[in-house]
Amino acid sequence: MLKVLDFHKKLYDKRWNNDKTYLYFTMEQMETEFSHLASEEGLTEEQLQEMLEQLYIPPYKYDLLPEHLRHSESAKRETLGRPSIGLTKKVSITLPEDIWNRINREIEEVNDLKSMSAYFRKMALDHFKRSL
Repeated sequence: MLKVLDFHKKLYDKRWNNDKTYLYFTMEQMETEFSHLASEEGLTEEQLQEMLEQLYIPPYKYDLLPEHLRHSESAKRETLGRPSIGLTKKVSITLPEDIWNRINREIEEVNDLKSMSAYFRKMALDHFKRSL
C-alpha cells in the first residue's frame, strides 16, 4: 500500500506543481500506471476512483486532502504568497458626497494609500494605536 500512496503523492505533485521529475510522462500515462499499481496492490475500483478524484482537490483546500497528500510538495506551496494581516470584514459606509470627495483626494495625495480599504485600514489602526 505504501507504493500506491507514494505514487499517488507523485501524481498530485505532477498535477498541481508540474513536478519536473516526470516531465516525459503525461498525467494520463501516470494515471494508467497508477491504476495498474493499485490493481496489483488489491485496491477496489471504488478506492481507485476516490484516489483519482483526490488529485483534483486544490492545495488551498488542505483540510480536504488525505493525510499522505498533505505532505506533498504541492500542498506545502499553500503557504506561499502574502501573509494575512488580519480578519476581513465587508462593511458598507454611507457618508455625504463632500466627505467621499475629500477621502478620494487624500487617497490620491498620499503615496502609501493605494485603495479605499488601505485608507480605512490606516485610519482604524492609527485610532486604536493612540488608545493603547
